[in-house]
Amino acid sequence: MFPQMPDDRQQQVLQLFVRHQSRIKGFIVSLMGDFAAAADVLQETFLVVQRKAAEFEPGSNFVAWVFQIARFQVMKAQAHHRRAADRFSDEVLEALAASAPTEAFDESKLAALPRCLDRLAPQARRMVDLFYEHEHKPQEIARIVEWTPSAVSVALSRARRFLRECIEQQIAEAKA
Repeated sequence: MFPQMPDDRQQQVLQLFVRHQSRIKGFIVSLMGDFAAAADVLQETFLVVQRKAAEFEPGSNFVAWVFQIARFQVMKAQAHHRRAADRFSDEVLEALAASAPTEAFDESKLAALPRCLDRLAPQARRMVDLFYEHEHKPQEIARIVEWTPSAVSVALSRARRFLRECIEQQIAEAKA
């Protein structure tokens, strides 16, 4: 059975998970490279977080705590894959996990994103939507828009750079 804990602690942990869910999924996808498998691991991670909510220390770095749980869930999921060639070694997973940022998420960046997305050129916005919202890989996007995969990757890179610079500018203007 689960250890007893106040419902408010569990509620707080679950709210934090929901708030950071897209970031957690991004972390899992970065380790796995497979959106469908990452969705399953995200669900498993949620279940573990729910079970271990009493172990989370309020005021500590929630994202780092969840990333640690997610990393173990990725390793567990990959251990179940039949073909060893399709999975990263534990050493590679450790290196990827260690390089993930764990600082608190800056909500002002999220607030600036819609304004910056609206400023993207229509074709760049389409690429971003196909990649992030519809979770298509560059090869699939290339087929859809009749470009080369390389051209799609360049367009996505430019769109990301534009969004990063736009968000930084929005934040700087808000602070001024």
